Amino acid sequence: MKKTLKIAVLVDTSTGWSRRVIRGVSDYAMEQTGWQITVVESGINEKRGMEPGWQGDGVIARISDSETGHQLKEFGKPVVNVSGIELKGVDFPSVTSDYRALAGLAVQHFSERGYRQLAYYGLEDLPYVTRHCEAFVKVAEQQELSCAVYQPSQKPKASNWQKRQKSLIAWLNGLPKPIGIWTWGSMRGRSLLNACLEGGIIVPEQVAVLAGDDDDLLCQVCTPPLSGMVTPAEQIGYQAARMLHAFIEGEAPPEQKLLITEAEVNARASTETLAFSDPEVRKALHYIREHLQDQTLQVRDLAEALGLSRRALERRFELALGHGPSQEIQSARLKLVKTLLRETKMRISDLATRAGYTSPEYLGRVFKKNTGHTPRQFRLRQSEEQQRMPERA
Repeated sequence: MKKTLKIAVLVDTSTGWSRRVIRGVSDYAMEQTGWQITVVESGINEKRGMEPGWQGDGVIARISDSETGHQLKEFGKPVVNVSGIELKGVDFPSVTSDYRALAGLAVQHFSERGYRQLAYYGLEDLPYVTRHCEAFVKVAEQQELSCAVYQPSQKPKASNWQKRQKSLIAWLNGLPKPIGIWTWGSMRGRSLLNACLEGGIIVPEQVAVLAGDDDDLLCQVCTPPLSGMVTPAEQIGYQAARMLHAFIEGEAPPEQKLLITEAEVNARASTETLAFSDPEVRKALHYIREHLQDQTLQVRDLAEALGLSRRALERRFELALGHGPSQEIQSARLKLVKTLLRETKMRISDLATRAGYTSPEYLGRVFKKNTGHTPRQFRLRQSEEQQRMPERA
């Protein structure tokens, strides 16, 4: 009878990234027979260690401090690290994201939207965040894009929240506009959006924000919803489990860390625009997004709100976008409908009202004309695609 393998997973359970890593470990375990996984619930900043007296065969851990690393060394069983944090004396085999690949994707996301000015907002005095930042700056420079980095006027521990927020707003106000900013994680992205809101900075027309990770809940409840990078967390967990299994079976661990390059951007409203030098067009796009629910929104309302003649507004749109404001309003409505169909279970009638359509029937006619599908067909297709699991290498 095949021996049951007891595996401990010492990864916090409080973030979307960590839960996806655990899911990847589970995916691999389900392909095997006789795997018993132990997961200890914990917050991201809580110390994670072996349960006293636990007797197992191997550990997959996010090792973020030397104490945990030394404890796992004393454990004497195979260990695979899934953290990008580099600690002196902690040299377990590891599987983690390739920061260079992530940085390249972030720069590409902004470049495709016309941003030539970029910036980075991270955490201070943390070497692994510094490497994340340096990768972004390097890719930007290689593509001849300028890239600013937030340097706080005071160290975080020496200043209260209000002072840090004022410092951040001052930095944002001093940046050239429009600009695209990549952050270390979704919490940093949320902080940046709050600073923009407080400082009267329009997102994304003046400042576009992309978080370095993607938390479905936390990114969605921002104003506006925060675009996030879907890092290869499931692949990291899956490959870490496979590496640990081979390690337990007697194979020598690899000499270098395994870097996973796959990633994608979950684009939400914080980056979903194009960068324009015309400030009136940026204001118009912001106004359209904020008033989509208004069924009576017309080009004349938009022109009046901006203090422009209708002809002047249409000319500015044609120069910046290649189409008029009426087409932009229709496009924005359809984009919102698609987002709501993908991400909510909202009834079609309520969804039509939310997007500013006079009736669900009218929405259905417009939607089918532009997509070839009814809203219900589109939602069903999206649901089926999300349920399909990609094949793993």
